[in-house]
Amino acid sequence: MVEVFAFRLLDDDEFLSEKEKLLYLLPPENRNFIARFKRTSGAQRSLFGELLARFIIGKTLGVDSKTIAFNKSKNGKPFLNKTGLHFNLSHSGDYVVMALSDHEVGIDVEVIRPINYRIAERFFSPQEVSVLNLKAGYNKLEYFFDLWTLKESYLKLIGTGLTRSLSSFTIEIKDGEFMMREKMKRKNANVYFEQYPLEAGYKLSVCSYNKNFTHKVKWITMKDFLKK
Repeated sequence: MVEVFAFRLLDDDEFLSEKEKLLYLLPPENRNFIARFKRTSGAQRSLFGELLARFIIGKTLGVDSKTIAFNKSKNGKPFLNKTGLHFNLSHSGDYVVMALSDHEVGIDVEVIRPINYRIAERFFSPQEVSVLNLKAGYNKLEYFFDLWTLKESYLKLIGTGLTRSLSSFTIEIKDGEFMMREKMKRKNANVYFEQYPLEAGYKLSVCSYNKNFTHKVKWITMKDFLKK
């Protein structure tokens, strides 16, 4: 099963009033890293990303969240050793999100914002650009971020990030179904996608080798962290 979790960032004043309590929930090295952030937004995203991962994984494994040791691949993708669990994080705007599965998984969330569509010509495949250009207005903007988050979630699944070209594979969206074609076949080529509603003005996409996705996002709150 692929599970998806989300946390909405706090107002700056509330965050500052709770910051010390929240930092105490992390190992010392993480506290020191987050303390170096000068901007509240950056500190929040880093802190709550770390807390979200530790809270969910600790609860799933039944261990103290402070004892969890994360490793990173050569491209920076965090992973766990010898647990059978895979996870991935993303953040944008007011949200931090996480996907958890017994298979490799990637997740991406983005704020829908005005963009220059020449970006699509640079990063999308010719087939994707053709479909995008058939759309207009806000529908076109939404479709751009549908494609962007789906493609990002796949790159995060395979652990390359943007070191691999977004135009090297094509995603088709038809009647709520997703199909991917790529120039070079990979092992474990059968991947599956899902999208979830988060809030108006956001797109959230998940990709995994596991085709069983949760039906809805599970929300985590401040009370969950502090109670833990």
